[in-house]
Amino acid sequence: MKLDDEVPGILSRVLTAAPARRQAILAALAAYEVKAGVFDVSEDLLPMSFAEVVRHGRVADILRMTFGDVPEGLPGLLERIGERPLDRRADYLAIFQMLARNDVRAADALRGAGRITRRKLEVLSSLDPRWHHTHTLERLDTGAEATTFNAAVEFVQSVCSRASDETVAEAIAQMRPTSTLPRLLDRFIRRADRLPVNPVPVGDNDLRPLSTTRDLLEAGLRYRNCISHRLSEVAAGKLAIAEYQTQLLVEFRPLSLGAAWMFRDVHGPRNGPVALALIAEVEAKCDALGIPRITEAGGGDGWKSYRRFTGELEWG
Repeated sequence: MKLDDEVPGILSRVLTAAPARRQAILAALAAYEVKAGVFDVSEDLLPMSFAEVVRHGRVADILRMTFGDVPEGLPGLLERIGERPLDRRADYLAIFQMLARNDVRAADALRGAGRITRRKLEVLSSLDPRWHHTHTLERLDTGAEATTFNAAVEFVQSVCSRASDETVAEAIAQMRPTSTLPRLLDRFIRRADRLPVNPVPVGDNDLRPLSTTRDLLEAGLRYRNCISHRLSEVAAGKLAIAEYQTQLLVEFRPLSLGAAWMFRDVHGPRNGPVALALIAEVEAKCDALGIPRITEAGGGDGWKSYRRFTGELEWG
């Protein structure tokens, strides 16, 4: 409004300008307003010369008046904002600063991701610079989701030696329109080669540790169960699997304080029921290997008689 008082027609000029010119004006105003808040400048912050440039100047003139040296590509990115202004003044400065420091990856990601929005700028600022790409920018919805993705990639890299920065970045760049980031990470998990040590020692004739992702994936196919979807738990040390006499899978879980593992459960083909005699054999094998388990054998016959006589109920 102040500029319109100084040079009549500026307001209507802004409202009817093409997107490139309109966003250049809004970027210039945002820069002036931010400077006013930071440097506490006087009432002469918006000189007549600036108002005249806004009214009559070209896009490059408006930006040069405000920013001085205009980074290459700034007018084009501002045009990609479209007709509506960005929600925050700082977003305009973020675009300028990105180009000023020659952040090519971030600029290319924005150029290829359609209309520039506050959401995309939030995702870009939260995303690890190594993963700046149009394909990530289009598939992440919030800054918080971008932060979660950063941590997920870090985990993948910790368990898969093949997931170098270059390999992950290349995989992102090669994504097809129907590909998703979860499936991309899952492919690396399926090649994980830094799994924790299985609690079952190698060399036992009856109980064989499944110590590699290949072992686990093959077992999943043979037993037709969901083990292929549990690979991340194995890689994280939350779960370990062994195979007993090619008849069933044995599940182990870690104890607290790093105090080894315990026998947790058994799984037959298609997760069907397992004979009690076979379970007893597994329990005996785990006992022989020194792997603890929860036992239901305590109490003795006297306690069992007491339960039957009193009708004591199970724990709810």
